[in-house]
Amino acid sequence: MPECPQYLLPPIRSRLTLARMLRCSIDELTRVELAADALYREVVEVKKDGSPRICYDAKPPLKGMQARIQCMILKKAGYPSYLMGGLADPENPRDYVRNAKIHAGARVMVNEDVAGFFPSTTDHVVLDIWRQVFHFPPDIARTLTRLTTRQGQLPQGAKTSSYLANLVFWGLEPGLVERLRAMGFAYTRYIDDMTISSTTDKTPEELGAAISLMASMLKRHGLRFKRKKHNIAYAGERMEVTGLVVGKDSAGLGRATKSKIRALVHQCEIAAKTAPGDSPALRRAASLAGQYARLHPTKGRALKQRIQAIPKTTA
Repeated sequence: MPECPQYLLPPIRSRLTLARMLRCSIDELTRVELAADALYREVVEVKKDGSPRICYDAKPPLKGMQARIQCMILKKAGYPSYLMGGLADPENPRDYVRNAKIHAGARVMVNEDVAGFFPSTTDHVVLDIWRQVFHFPPDIARTLTRLTTRQGQLPQGAKTSSYLANLVFWGLEPGLVERLRAMGFAYTRYIDDMTISSTTDKTPEELGAAISLMASMLKRHGLRFKRKKHNIAYAGERMEVTGLVVGKDSAGLGRATKSKIRALVHQCEIAAKTAPGDSPALRRAASLAGQYARLHPTKGRALKQRIQAIPKTTA
């Protein structure tokens, strides 16, 4: 049987029940619903390639409502094991590391990126999720859609958006995964990054058929691959998934990335000799050292110890 997203709790059937869940009155719920588009602030993030990414952070009281929607509704759903991005799942932890490790030992790997994923996910798509996956009645689904979209689009950066992004292909993705597995491919999706791999060699025709299946699913949603992100790698070549290098048995940081982290730690040690104290560079070094330790425990622990030894405050 295909793995499908499921919401097993009783559906919310009245605005009063929804308002109580969101800890507000019906009047406040209506006010926020009608004003939701204006209750965001833009946040500019810098991508790895240096280009800007526009994200949206909800303002109060919408932010609090989204946090409760995430906690009380979205986190209560069951998400198929091939979905990896932005999901809290203590029993089956999934993140960028798990996403990469699934493809360890691959003989061939295909990476695809969905172009314009968030702005192309319309309020109609989100409404369909609330109606078909969560089985909410039309009025509740419309209210939840207004509270989780911005100007008719799924806002990247909002608390609820990663969960809804995982459900965009709820009707087609389970069947796609089953067909790919039957062809000998493992499949994962980390929000808008799609990866398939096989531990056995595949012909160009077999690869083409698998890629065509994924492209067909996107096309039915009005989406397409980002051409510059398309990549096919074979055994013996560098294989990378969500920023990690995938090897025969596991996944880890690339040589250049490890070198940059070590260099940043060294720079922080040098800087602390003349100006002890907390700094953005030191906080970033500590975060990266933690990532290093998770993926490469022995050397990573040594880096963390060096970070901990750096004076954080002046005498």
